[in-house]
Amino acid sequence: MPEAITVRRLLSVSEPELLALSDVLCDCVAGGASVSFMQPFSLEQALHYWRGVSVSVAHGERALLVAENAGRIVGTVQVVLGQPDNQPHRGDVSKMLVARAARRHGVGARLMAAAETTARACGKTLLVLDTASADAERLYQRMGWTRLGVIPGYALLPEGGLCDTTYYYRILPPSDAVLDNPVWHALVSAQRGMAQLHGLAARFRADISPLAGLREPTTQALEDLRALAAPGEQLWLLSDGPLALPPCWREVRARYIDQMVSTGAPSVSRSNTGYLELGDADVADMAALVELTKPGPFEAHTRDMGAYLGVREADGKLVAMSGQRMNLTHYREISAVCSHPDARGRGLTAPLMTELMERIVAEGKTPFLHVKTENGGAKAVYQKLGFTVRRAIYFSIIAAV
Repeated sequence: MPEAITVRRLLSVSEPELLALSDVLCDCVAGGASVSFMQPFSLEQALHYWRGVSVSVAHGERALLVAENAGRIVGTVQVVLGQPDNQPHRGDVSKMLVARAARRHGVGARLMAAAETTARACGKTLLVLDTASADAERLYQRMGWTRLGVIPGYALLPEGGLCDTTYYYRILPPSDAVLDNPVWHALVSAQRGMAQLHGLAARFRADISPLAGLREPTTQALEDLRALAAPGEQLWLLSDGPLALPPCWREVRARYIDQMVSTGAPSVSRSNTGYLELGDADVADMAALVELTKPGPFEAHTRDMGAYLGVREADGKLVAMSGQRMNLTHYREISAVCSHPDARGRGLTAPLMTELMERIVAEGKTPFLHVKTENGGAKAVYQKLGFTVRRAIYFSIIAAV
């Protein structure tokens, strides 16, 4: 049986899948599992529960995984992704269920391994669960979970009688998979206070940035994003590949660009070039330099996304700048790297970037950035600073119809 088992994540739940999940839940409750329900427990009650879960899945609040044997669902587990604003790094593992006929074949282990992988891809670095099952406890301990302790008389068994529950946690190493969808992960974690969210979509406030993100590149997510945009407004997205746009959007421009990640210390020396911390009083000059050099969007409150450093000439003219844009739980982006045409070739931006990189590392995060693939000059500078190309990522500008 183990060789025939596959595990997949459901992004939506069909009626046949609802029925199959309900069968598994009914079987587990009938077998005495303490999973929130009491006997007698009907198929209708199970369907009602799973319909609620399917709504949560559609809203991106939880990840639902199923184990299948020859196309038939025999087990399931959930990772609750939606957490309080101060706990974006945490996920709760819930309702790990395996049909009795499929037990002792490694189904639970495969489900838990997939849950951990999914949680890491969603930016989670801490998982928490509780269980009333001795068999489940042995599985969690084999898989490296840490046992916290027992709460006696925590819940009722399906046929009555109190049972204890045991809490476990697991710390996950950060995954760079969040960088495949960096805008979304920034907006649901460190920069949530700057976000507008609706269903499966999120965007920065219009006065901060046109960057927007989708939990998944689906029609529903794009329709949710349309609810956040004014007619004709253009939003910027990063994704794995081209998007299949519904009629509410039209493509303005799209291409692949390179995503680079810092992998070590810079191999260039720090110069004696003095830099300034750029603040509100500098926004007009910053916007003018961006307009001249076109490194990317710059709005009235883009500077609020992070630290911005600049170099001014003796006459006060701003001639170089670099700053921080997207901020994720374990990564921070360097952006707006630009120098005035009159100041190019003087090596003004590398010291600014080095200072920003050191600040990011001091926060316990890894610097990353985006650059046009054909911009060999800039990429050479970034490579000397310790960046390497991680992947090509699809950049698109779409306009709300």
